Amino acid sequence: MKYTICAIFLAITYYCQAQQKLAKLNFLSLHPTPIIGQNTKGAEDIKFGFEGGSAVKVKKHYYIFTTENFDEPKTAAVRLALWKSKDGIKFTRHYQLTQTNYNWNDSTTYLMSPWSPSLVFDSLNNRWSVFYVGYRRKPGSPNVYNMSGRIRRFDAVKKGEKGLEGPYKVGNWLNINQKGEDWEGAGELLSFYPYKVGKIWYGFLGTNTVPVVLDAKSLGGVTSAGKSYFRASLARADSLTGRWERVRELNPVMMDEEFIENSIVTKINDNLYINVYDGANKHELSYATSSDGIHWNKEQIMNIPNPPEWLHTIRTPLGLINEGNNIYTIYFTAFDGKNPKQILPLWHLGFGNVGMMKVKLVILE
Repeated sequence: MKYTICAIFLAITYYCQAQQKLAKLNFLSLHPTPIIGQNTKGAEDIKFGFEGGSAVKVKKHYYIFTTENFDEPKTAAVRLALWKSKDGIKFTRHYQLTQTNYNWNDSTTYLMSPWSPSLVFDSLNNRWSVFYVGYRRKPGSPNVYNMSGRIRRFDAVKKGEKGLEGPYKVGNWLNINQKGEDWEGAGELLSFYPYKVGKIWYGFLGTNTVPVVLDAKSLGGVTSAGKSYFRASLARADSLTGRWERVRELNPVMMDEEFIENSIVTKINDNLYINVYDGANKHELSYATSSDGIHWNKEQIMNIPNPPEWLHTIRTPLGLINEGNNIYTIYFTAFDGKNPKQILPLWHLGFGNVGMMKVKLVILE
């Protein structure tokens, strides 16, 4: 009985701690025009813009790894590319990692549509890696936009920080049980971002319950089969390239009950981690905080006031970049909402621009 009471006490104590808001992000400014858009040199052949990815700053240079939606079928004819900047505003296209295999009927190889590149530095191996989701068409679906995914890794050829700029070599698929819990859904694994807590690696896995047969004209969340959920779970590994296991006792991670996609985790200090992610908002940024990088608080929202026309709908934040004095840069992708020809899928609302905002981190007492 004594041990049962202690366990209950510890559980209640943790629950109360987990509900605390450790910090908040206050909006400071938005760059008035896209950082990378239709008029950017190097983007001339990109028909539908950019979506998702990650951004880092290394020795005064800024890097954005993102998905380029360059042709039709929209969201299937894509490639992954690295963009570089000296000042964080003017970017040039630097390196292409991989692109579609042009087989829109591919339901086996997970090479039809690469998405969501995440840059991660492994200090133990002194090497940069890029994790991304490789999509295939869901078996049994007639719809090219109805995809399920698997996580793949590319490794920098050169060791050290300079290896970030490429070239990269093909690594392995993520060593994890591809079949998860029933709640994860038919989408399999749709995103992955690894980060370190002490000596242990943790990673956010993205999943969704979109059914095998999807109405392409749907806006994404609601189909004839009912509401679909985009949820996140944690996995754990002793090494970045080793075997990963889901932390089942903590999953799903319910920062939001309906929509969490493309998590990017930043360690602020030993007692604060921040996860920025796509929360299916219009002009708001979704994020959550954690005191240990493992147990996560509920979603917080930061409003983007007076959004310009090109920022019709915010899509995916690409991470937090520390500029000093608690000021952070957030690059993000956003749709402009312009799709006069109604090119499918309609949930991809026009051209995807890359924007940039500044925020201030306020640590709460």
